[in-house]
Amino acid sequence: MKKLNEFVTKHPLYFLFFIAIIVGLFKLFLNIIKQRPVYEELDIIIYTFCLYFVCWIISKTVHNTYIRFCVAAFINFIYLSIQMFFDGSYVNYTSFIVTGGVAAFIAVMMVIIMHMFFDSHKTK
Repeated sequence: MKKLNEFVTKHPLYFLFFIAIIVGLFKLFLNIIKQRPVYEELDIIIYTFCLYFVCWIISKTVHNTYIRFCVAAFINFIYLSIQMFFDGSYVNYTSFIVTGGVAAFIAVMMVIIMHMFFDSHKTK
């Protein structure tokens, strides 16, 4: 267990990639069992993996916490806006405000992930 913990702290992207593959395969088999289209609802797994990948890129390039938050919020806001545009769920300016709030909340989670996973091995 100690070796696994050391590996995870040194290489967090490998671990997160492994988790994304396991969850994706689980969803794939669940869709087959429920007789739904095979690739239905896999977008959240791809989004989660991309979220961690973007966290890794931001943590390697930007070292100021506030700039990390702003970059993460901007990226999430753009993603959520494009998704809402194609879903047709942008109604008026309140949708715009709610999307900004959700993007800020996800950005806070991303900054916490960056601090926990990607900055923890630098201090040890």
